[in-house]
Amino acid sequence: MSVPALCLLKEAECLLAAGRREAAIESARTAVRASADQPAVLDAIGVFLVAQAMDYANALEIYDRAIRCSPADRALRHKRAWVHLYLGDFDRAAADFEAMLAASPGDPDALKGLADLGRQTRESNRIAAMEAALSAAPPDSTQAATLHFALAKSYDDLGEYAESWRHLGAGNRLERARTRYDPARDRAVIERIVAGFPRIEPTAADSTGESPIFIVGLPRSGTTLVERIIGRHSQVHAAGELPALTEAILLAGQRDMSRPSNWLALAATLPRLDAALIAREYLARTRTRRGERPRFIDKQPTNFYYCPLILRAFPRARIVHLTRHPMAACYAIYKGSFQTGSFPFAYDLTELGEFYLGYRLMMAHWHEVLPGRILDVAYEDVVSALEPTTHRILDYLGLPFEARCLEFHRNPAPSTTSSVVQVRQGLYDTSVSHWRHYAEHLAPLAAQLAAGGVPIEE
Repeated sequence: MSVPALCLLKEAECLLAAGRREAAIESARTAVRASADQPAVLDAIGVFLVAQAMDYANALEIYDRAIRCSPADRALRHKRAWVHLYLGDFDRAAADFEAMLAASPGDPDALKGLADLGRQTRESNRIAAMEAALSAAPPDSTQAATLHFALAKSYDDLGEYAESWRHLGAGNRLERARTRYDPARDRAVIERIVAGFPRIEPTAADSTGESPIFIVGLPRSGTTLVERIIGRHSQVHAAGELPALTEAILLAGQRDMSRPSNWLALAATLPRLDAALIAREYLARTRTRRGERPRFIDKQPTNFYYCPLILRAFPRARIVHLTRHPMAACYAIYKGSFQTGSFPFAYDLTELGEFYLGYRLMMAHWHEVLPGRILDVAYEDVVSALEPTTHRILDYLGLPFEARCLEFHRNPAPSTTSSVVQVRQGLYDTSVSHWRHYAEHLAPLAAQLAAGGVPIEE
């Protein structure tokens, strides 16, 4: 391994942590020159640029260089394919997936990547290759789970809904088996947070002058779509899904009670945390991500846990909450094929229903204690009435209407969410009622939500 290159990479990490992003990227580029073209070193630099610096253009150059040195390296091809996806270059992403298949015809990630890139048809699909790969994969492996999700998507495209559901259930059961999750604890956390904010929140004094835009909601509820719409505005920079608010709250919690032993213990501290500290820490941690425009978007969906703290820290903040028909929302999550552990409630319908009920409880409470301060936007309104819905959003944000916001699919900014393909397409409404193809399978979930007070037919 190239010691000088790794030292320079460590320097880049330190510079980024200190808020010096441009210097960090330059240090990473210097590390490339010192790498002696060792693929493992180039890969480490690429991972830094993608996962930490969010510099996808430089990362792409580095993966190009690494693959020239090691063209048969499957992992390098896979990572470059994802960089192409983030940048919206789907043809080059497909070429990398095809190269992976040429080297290993049953590669699960390549098969799923190609399935996700486009609609499968009777004339053009990879189902036979997926089924063969699934037969050869260990039954309880991550490869098997990946193939089940790929087959579920492919059969759904073909309208073979029974087969799609069979594979969807199998993939989710495999993911659930390796996910540590306690739904009772999640519900207890929600109830504890809600209980900590029992009264209408007074408007706090503004100490920062900042007016960030927070987009919150469940995964696959349209948060990325709305981010792309608002992010086309000339006064707004879309910063992506930032972990900074949770990090700032955790730091404030540690100051409050030394070290919270778990998420439930931290939840109990939220009402008394120092909002000014949260604001300072949040701004420090996002300094390299906020761009140069007057306003910025933080699209971390699960920031819905913290709505009162957001408005205590930033009284001028705006919170846009995406909603979706309950069954459409839950089905979209269940078929989401998220990275293991990112949304641990997603893999079991009963647990998903329990989480959904807690989420609805929390958001209803925030509307009670923060009257008029959170804007609900229905995904269905976005796809059926884009222009009036965009006007309503921009009015709430205090921004003038710009017609370019309607061309969200032309937004050139990178996208790294699970909706990376969909948000670069024009509007379509086929997903609004798609869950009805699986209504029989989803009936227990519908009954669970209805028993919890959630109306299903809206």
